[in-house]
Amino acid sequence: MATQVTSDQPIFDTIIVGAGLSGLYAARVLSRSGQRVAVLEARDRVGGLTCSPYSEYLGEHIDLGGAWLADNHTRMHELVREFSVPLIRQFKTGQEVAVDGMTANAGEVGSFPGREAALPELQAAIARLEEALSGIDIDAPWNHPMAKDLDAITFATWLQQNVETPATRELLAMSTNAYFGVMPAEVSFLETLHLLKTCGDIIFMGDTLTGGQAAHMMGSQLISEGLAATVNGVVSLRSPVRRIIQNDQGVVVECHDSTWQGKRLICALPPVMINRLEFEPPLPAYRRAFHQRCPIGRYTKAILAYDKPFWREQGLSGIATSLDNGMTGIFDLGDGDARHGAISILFGGEPSLRLEDVSVAERDRIILDQVASALGEQGRHPVEMVVQQWVNEPWSQGGACSYMTTGTLTTIGDRLWQPCGRIFWAGTHLARVWRGYMEGACAAGEAAAQAVLAASP
Repeated sequence: MATQVTSDQPIFDTIIVGAGLSGLYAARVLSRSGQRVAVLEARDRVGGLTCSPYSEYLGEHIDLGGAWLADNHTRMHELVREFSVPLIRQFKTGQEVAVDGMTANAGEVGSFPGREAALPELQAAIARLEEALSGIDIDAPWNHPMAKDLDAITFATWLQQNVETPATRELLAMSTNAYFGVMPAEVSFLETLHLLKTCGDIIFMGDTLTGGQAAHMMGSQLISEGLAATVNGVVSLRSPVRRIIQNDQGVVVECHDSTWQGKRLICALPPVMINRLEFEPPLPAYRRAFHQRCPIGRYTKAILAYDKPFWREQGLSGIATSLDNGMTGIFDLGDGDARHGAISILFGGEPSLRLEDVSVAERDRIILDQVASALGEQGRHPVEMVVQQWVNEPWSQGGACSYMTTGTLTTIGDRLWQPCGRIFWAGTHLARVWRGYMEGACAAGEAAAQAVLAASP
């Protein structure tokens, strides 16, 4: 049935689907250029994969989604200053713990305690990975002379072919689980290289000094709330988009109980969510194929609060990893003068799977077991614990970053940023830099907005 649009409905310069960081940053760029914008969001909140409820016990916001910034995440640091969001340097005084089954080994931060014997092979494998990274064009990875071969295998296959011992393979396999929420057997090796290239490299992403884990916010969603307040136009919550119609004059967007008109549209959703929308006329076949072959990673994150940071009394930094994939990582969320204790524990990729399809009681038991194994029995008794399983979030169905399966990047990659008529694309999965990070979401939103402005009127 044809959509009925009355003449008194306003026509926006640009309609943006998705009020996460990418969509709202695009709205910021367009608003500053004088455009009138409508941002449509299915949830009852803005922020997308940032979510920051307030903890009465801690007296501050806690981040159940994106939180960490590197020193060179320039867009995000500008927003942190503009909206006065607390930013804390990652606490790393003391030893790091690495859990391996029933054993907890302590050592210097970043030293892989308990796997010292594997370090020479690990360093050699990272050198081979860095050599492969050096040949990747960040803007056109499909132009690599061996692109099709690299895209035909998974990261797990490369590990099998290039790393001799299982223990070292497990250490490297932790990287895609941790950073992108994807198991090595699920993701193309060319895509793995491209993901790492856009984020610096595998070492930089785990760096707690100036790299990907150098500082964390306490209230990352406040950035999205601040951006939403500056939109020149409308931010409409509880407005899940069902259908997008475009013609030579503009676009019509149908939500559950409202209809919107615009000259152009930016879709800032993960590909798995775009698959739920109806397009008229249909999107090109390559675009539909991309959305089908670009799942989103799996993440669970829990924030636990204690009456004091008891691990510091034991000489521990609060930073912990798991060598047996029981969890991804633990981080102390306080500064040097923290009165209460607060940690985040992350489960990405394979570790997240173990928390799914179990009861809430069993999930919480697994989380507390991991904390106790790393930091001691006091870890079983938090004053407060909040858990976010992003795979259960109906408007996300996963967390952190979308990734491409084998054969996708070389088949479709050179068209990823092309508009489809009046429809443009954003989202951290399309960032040319810092894919999967909040900075990448902003960069992709900015690029989409600039493309819209270039295409106007």
